[in-house]
Amino acid sequence: MSARTALLIIDMVSPFDFPRGPALRRAALAMAPRLAGLKHRIKRAGGLCVYANDNFADWASDFDALVQLARQSPGGEVLEAVAPEHDDLHVLKPRHSAFHQTALESVLDAEKIDRVLVSGVATESCVLATALDARIRELEVAVISDCVASSSEARRANTLSVLRYGEIPVVSAARAMTAPAR
Repeated sequence: MSARTALLIIDMVSPFDFPRGPALRRAALAMAPRLAGLKHRIKRAGGLCVYANDNFADWASDFDALVQLARQSPGGEVLEAVAPEHDDLHVLKPRHSAFHQTALESVLDAEKIDRVLVSGVATESCVLATALDARIRELEVAVISDCVASSSEARRANTLSVLRYGEIPVVSAARAMTAPAR
Protein backbone atom coordinates (compact mmCIF):
# COMPACT_ATOMS: atom_id res chain seq x y z
CA MET A 1 0.00 0.00 0.00
CA SER A 2 1.64 3.20 -1.13
CA ALA A 3 -1.09 5.52 0.15
CA ARG A 4 -2.31 5.46 3.75
CA THR A 5 -5.39 3.24 3.44
CA ALA A 6 -8.61 2.80 5.39
CA LEU A 7 -11.01 -0.07 4.96
CA LEU A 8 -14.56 1.23 5.41
CA ILE A 9 -16.86 -1.52 6.66
CA ILE A 10 -20.41 -0.37 5.98
CA ASP A 11 -23.44 -1.62 7.97
CA MET A 12 -22.07 -5.05 8.86
CA VAL A 13 -23.19 -4.53 12.46
CA SER A 14 -26.90 -5.20 12.01
CA PRO A 15 -29.78 -7.36 13.21
CA PHE A 16 -30.90 -7.60 9.54
CA ASP A 17 -34.51 -7.32 10.73
CA PHE A 18 -36.03 -5.35 7.86
CA PRO A 19 -37.94 -6.46 4.74
CA ARG A 20 -34.93 -7.51 2.62
CA GLY A 21 -32.86 -8.26 5.71
CA PRO A 22 -32.88 -12.07 5.61
CA ALA A 23 -31.64 -12.17 1.99
CA LEU A 24 -29.07 -9.46 2.73
CA ARG A 25 -27.90 -11.33 5.85
CA ARG A 26 -27.34 -14.52 3.83
CA ALA A 27 -25.29 -12.62 1.25
CA ALA A 28 -23.33 -10.78 3.96
CA LEU A 29 -22.65 -14.06 5.75
CA ALA A 30 -21.27 -15.57 2.52
CA MET A 31 -18.81 -12.69 1.94
CA ALA A 32 -17.88 -12.04 5.58
CA PRO A 33 -14.89 -14.47 5.62
CA ARG A 34 -13.30 -12.64 2.64
CA LEU A 35 -13.91 -9.30 4.34
CA ALA A 36 -12.33 -10.63 7.54
CA GLY A 37 -9.26 -11.71 5.57
CA LEU A 38 -8.97 -8.32 3.89
CA LYS A 39 -9.39 -6.55 7.23
CA HIS A 40 -6.52 -8.60 8.66
CA ARG A 41 -4.25 -7.78 5.68
CA ILE A 42 -5.07 -4.07 5.83
CA LYS A 43 -4.25 -3.88 9.54
CA ARG A 44 -1.05 -5.89 9.14
CA ALA A 45 0.07 -3.41 6.46
CA GLY A 46 -0.55 -0.45 8.77
CA GLY A 47 -3.97 0.51 7.45
CA LEU A 48 -7.02 1.56 9.41
CA CYS A 49 -10.42 -0.13 9.70
CA VAL A 50 -13.48 2.03 10.22
CA TYR A 51 -16.97 0.69 10.85
CA ALA A 52 -19.72 2.99 9.59
CA ASN A 53 -23.12 1.95 10.78
CA ASP A 54 -26.71 3.03 10.75
CA ASN A 55 -28.01 3.92 14.16
CA PHE A 56 -31.52 2.77 13.17
CA ALA A 57 -32.87 6.23 14.14
CA ASP A 58 -32.05 5.58 17.79
CA TRP A 59 -30.27 8.82 18.65
CA ALA A 60 -29.67 7.66 22.23
CA SER A 61 -27.77 4.54 21.16
CA ASP A 62 -24.05 4.11 20.75
CA PHE A 63 -21.87 1.80 18.71
CA ASP A 64 -21.31 -0.69 21.53
CA ALA A 65 -25.07 -0.96 22.01
CA LEU A 66 -25.47 -1.70 18.29
CA VAL A 67 -22.81 -4.41 18.49
CA GLN A 68 -24.65 -6.04 21.41
CA LEU A 69 -27.98 -5.80 19.57
CA ALA A 70 -26.47 -7.44 16.49
CA ARG A 71 -24.81 -10.20 18.55
CA GLN A 72 -28.20 -11.15 20.01
CA SER A 73 -29.95 -11.29 16.63
CA PRO A 74 -29.68 -13.32 13.43
CA GLY A 75 -27.02 -10.75 12.44
CA GLY A 76 -24.78 -12.26 15.11
CA GLU A 77 -23.64 -14.88 12.60
CA VAL A 78 -22.33 -12.15 10.31
CA LEU A 79 -20.70 -10.29 13.16
CA GLU A 80 -18.76 -13.37 14.30
CA ALA A 81 -16.53 -13.12 11.23
CA VAL A 82 -16.10 -9.34 11.14
CA ALA A 83 -16.54 -8.17 14.71
CA PRO A 84 -14.99 -4.81 15.57
CA GLU A 85 -11.73 -5.00 17.49
CA HIS A 86 -10.40 -2.62 20.14
CA ASP A 87 -8.25 -0.67 17.66
CA ASP A 88 -10.95 -0.27 15.00
CA LEU A 89 -12.71 3.06 14.69
CA HIS A 90 -16.41 3.65 14.13
CA VAL A 91 -18.93 6.28 13.14
CA LEU A 92 -22.71 6.19 13.36
CA LYS A 93 -24.49 7.46 10.29
CA PRO A 94 -28.04 8.76 9.95
CA ARG A 95 -28.43 7.98 6.24
CA HIS A 96 -26.84 6.03 3.43
CA SER A 97 -23.39 7.60 3.08
CA ALA A 98 -20.79 7.07 5.77
CA PHE A 99 -19.71 10.68 5.14
CA HIS A 100 -23.13 12.37 5.43
CA GLN A 101 -23.40 14.18 8.78
CA THR A 102 -20.70 12.06 10.43
CA ALA A 103 -17.17 12.67 11.67
CA LEU A 104 -15.71 10.27 9.08
CA GLU A 105 -14.00 12.96 7.00
CA SER A 106 -12.37 14.41 10.13
CA VAL A 107 -11.29 10.95 11.27
CA LEU A 108 -9.68 10.22 7.89
CA ASP A 109 -7.96 13.62 7.88
CA ALA A 110 -6.64 13.12 11.42
CA GLU A 111 -5.28 9.68 10.50
CA LYS A 112 -3.78 11.05 7.24
CA ILE A 113 -5.82 8.63 5.12
CA ASP A 114 -5.83 9.33 1.40
CA ARG A 115 -7.20 6.02 0.10
CA VAL A 116 -10.39 4.23 1.10
CA LEU A 117 -11.56 0.74 0.26
CA VAL A 118 -15.32 0.41 0.58
CA SER A 119 -16.92 -2.85 1.73
CA GLY A 120 -20.11 -4.01 3.40
CA VAL A 121 -23.83 -3.77 2.71
CA ALA A 122 -25.96 -2.92 0.84
CA THR A 123 -24.09 -2.43 -2.40
CA GLU A 124 -26.91 -0.51 -4.10
CA SER A 125 -27.43 2.00 -1.31
CA CYS A 126 -24.93 2.62 1.48
CA VAL A 127 -21.86 1.26 -0.31
CA LEU A 128 -22.69 3.22 -3.49
CA ALA A 129 -23.40 6.47 -1.61
CA THR A 130 -20.21 6.15 0.45
CA ALA A 131 -18.03 5.44 -2.61
CA LEU A 132 -19.47 8.43 -4.47
CA ASP A 133 -18.99 10.70 -1.46
CA ALA A 134 -15.38 9.53 -1.07
CA ARG A 135 -14.74 10.46 -4.67
CA ILE A 136 -16.40 13.86 -4.22
CA ARG A 137 -13.93 14.44 -1.36
CA GLU A 138 -11.09 13.63 -3.77
CA LEU A 139 -9.97 10.54 -1.90
CA GLU A 140 -8.62 7.60 -3.82
CA VAL A 141 -11.44 5.07 -3.62
CA ALA A 142 -12.09 1.50 -4.67
CA VAL A 143 -15.05 -0.76 -3.99
CA ILE A 144 -14.15 -4.34 -3.10
CA SER A 145 -16.33 -6.47 -5.39
CA ASP A 146 -16.26 -9.66 -3.36
CA CYS A 147 -16.61 -7.86 -0.01
CA VAL A 148 -19.94 -6.18 -0.73
CA ALA A 149 -23.39 -7.74 -0.60
CA SER A 150 -26.95 -7.02 -1.66
CA SER A 151 -30.28 -8.74 -1.17
CA SER A 152 -29.94 -10.08 -4.72
CA GLU A 153 -27.02 -10.78 -7.02
CA ALA A 154 -28.65 -8.62 -9.71
CA ARG A 155 -28.66 -5.58 -7.38
CA ARG A 156 -24.99 -6.13 -6.52
CA ALA A 157 -23.88 -6.68 -10.12
CA ASN A 158 -25.86 -3.72 -11.46
CA THR A 159 -24.43 -1.39 -8.83
CA LEU A 160 -20.88 -2.55 -9.48
CA SER A 161 -21.49 -1.75 -13.16
CA VAL A 162 -22.69 1.75 -12.25
CA LEU A 163 -19.54 2.28 -10.19
CA ARG A 164 -17.35 1.13 -13.07
CA TYR A 165 -19.19 3.46 -15.48
CA GLY A 166 -18.50 6.24 -12.99
CA GLU A 167 -14.81 5.32 -13.16
CA ILE A 168 -14.64 4.21 -9.56
CA PRO A 169 -12.35 1.16 -9.42
CA VAL A 170 -14.05 -2.10 -8.51
CA VAL A 171 -11.48 -4.70 -7.46
CA SER A 172 -11.39 -8.04 -5.71
CA ALA A 173 -10.12 -8.47 -2.16
CA ALA A 174 -7.08 -10.23 -3.58
CA ARG A 175 -6.17 -7.09 -5.60
CA ALA A 176 -7.39 -4.45 -3.14
CA MET A 177 -4.02 -3.60 -1.67
CA THR A 178 -2.17 -3.36 -4.98
CA ALA A 179 -4.76 -2.09 -7.47
CA PRO A 180 -4.50 1.59 -8.34
CA ALA A 181 -7.40 3.72 -7.23
CA ARG A 182 -8.41 6.98 -8.85
